[in-house]
Amino acid sequence: MNTEDIEIVEVEDQSGRMRMLVMDGGMQSATYIDKDRRNELIFKYMIRFAELSALNKEAEKVLLIGAGTFSYPKYLISENSKIRIDALDPDEELFECACDWFYLDELIEEYNLDETERLQFIVDYGRDYLENNDKKYDIIINDAFNGLEPVPDLCTLEAMELIHSRLNENGMFLVNIPGWKDPDDSDFLKSSIETMKQVFTHVVTVLAKGAFSGDDSMNYVVMASDTYDHFNEEIAVRSNGAPIFRDEDPEAVYECFDWI
Repeated sequence: MNTEDIEIVEVEDQSGRMRMLVMDGGMQSATYIDKDRRNELIFKYMIRFAELSALNKEAEKVLLIGAGTFSYPKYLISENSKIRIDALDPDEELFECACDWFYLDELIEEYNLDETERLQFIVDYGRDYLENNDKKYDIIINDAFNGLEPVPDLCTLEAMELIHSRLNENGMFLVNIPGWKDPDDSDFLKSSIETMKQVFTHVVTVLAKGAFSGDDSMNYVVMASDTYDHFNEEIAVRSNGAPIFRDEDPEAVYECFDWI
């Protein structure tokens, strides 16, 4: 982590006092500052992760690709005593940052995580880890970005096949996708959905509030699985005919991604 490229910002609005990590121009993580709220989720897309994950009532093993400063792992550990989460990120300094500024050290002590090992931080890239580790999970979440841009090798058909192979029966894959308020204008969203449909039986999309790039922006969370075929707030996205992302053409991901 290049400290010249990060900024830690504290703000306050009607929801409370917050501390945020900005890296490479993108908002990476946030935490409430007040002690009794430090494990709560701030961003709507993470709340959507939690709502969709709740469909898998037997879930115990979670892989998070893109640990950030551990906002989502903090929530999971504090809310569900049976959850064990592997949090993955190639930047090993994020763990120290999360302890110093985002109260991860408090969570480790309160829940005795050094002994229970319910939270594991793995320093690796998402695709590399999936290819070199055959461990299976009940839920796999992709929240990894290069600054504001997606990671191409986690978007392709081959990546979806690999993720599918690393899920247990009744498992699910969740991904955070920035786009525009009109999904028909979101080429990256449509191609991502169409790519997942080649591998998973069911693909469900939900809105996850506006992102930070302007009034017309939106975050979406997409759930792919062979089991969960609906969510009460899902939206329809016309993805038929959208290009399918493939390893052989990683530039196609960037060409579709017009959010920034």
